[in-house]
Amino acid sequence: MKIIINNMAATSGGGLSILKGFYEYLIKSKEAKNHEWVFLLNDNYIKETKNIKVIVFKKNWIRRLKFDYISGKKIIKKFNPDVVFSMQNTITYGLDVRQVVYMHQSIPFQKTKKFSFFKANERKLAVYQHIIGSLIIKSLKKADKIIVQTKWIKEAIVHKAGISSLKIENILPPMQKSVQLLQRSSFNKEKFFYPASKISYKNHSCIYEAAAILNNDGITNFSVDLTIKENKEVKNINFLGALSFEEVLENYKNSTLIFPSLIETVGLPLIEAKQLGIIILAADCEYAREILSGYKNAYYFNPYKPKELAKLIDKVIKGEIKKHNIEVNFNDEINTWSEVVDILIK
Repeated sequence: MKIIINNMAATSGGGLSILKGFYEYLIKSKEAKNHEWVFLLNDNYIKETKNIKVIVFKKNWIRRLKFDYISGKKIIKKFNPDVVFSMQNTITYGLDVRQVVYMHQSIPFQKTKKFSFFKANERKLAVYQHIIGSLIIKSLKKADKIIVQTKWIKEAIVHKAGISSLKIENILPPMQKSVQLLQRSSFNKEKFFYPASKISYKNHSCIYEAAAILNNDGITNFSVDLTIKENKEVKNINFLGALSFEEVLENYKNSTLIFPSLIETVGLPLIEAKQLGIIILAADCEYAREILSGYKNAYYFNPYKPKELAKLIDKVIKGEIKKHNIEVNFNDEINTWSEVVDILIK
């Protein structure tokens, strides 16, 4: 079989991590080696092998839409594929081959936040929510199969797009085995960490306000490390800037994870922190409740009420919230990309 993977949208962050994770699985998979894989990408993020070909198209999101609706069909037809796998939420129109969509854009389907076109810092997100969102829904209706990462996003698509649940497969992203050694790390109850990019819905302001509340109450024996850069000083906040995955793991070692994000499809740091067995202070949102279901070290707060987060931080510092020892069996690890490949081949 010949399978086209369309992922020109992946340039950084979670999208690029998903692309590389899928590629790394294909390299190791015996089943995948029996088929031909052609990646359509925005840059040379991966290397070609005997059965993996990479075609680069430098495109911004406007040119991507043009590819999906107009030019893409001509290019893809030249490869004569058996299946087209879009990892960027939308199909390519005008093709007479089966198409599978990996849908990992939660903004159009969440109910936590309505973005405004009239606010400069929300305008781009409003475009994703209201305009791109309608294009995604139209694409999903035409796709032969849809793969999502969580149950809540599957239910949201069924409700909002009117698509049968039988057409949608829920497959959680694979776990990272590289965190195994960190299980032996020591815990510092005064250290907190939030790995997230500087996007408004990541809700860093909740942490700033919680820190201010604690300082006003005379509680100053704590620090929060953030993976963004700011040209300002905020008491008890360290702005580390972007970190590599290995550096993120190092910061998990002895920290409590704070996760106030309003919108996530899955929230990968929650999976990583859960796998490490560390304390998590999470926004009380659907995505977090699903990922952390049954996890003994999870505590929730209203992401719109920094005072609730401040209380949880205080309890961690005072030892009122204690870290439960949780064992993770890495030998039973399953790479869920195998389920995705199985769907594509079938």
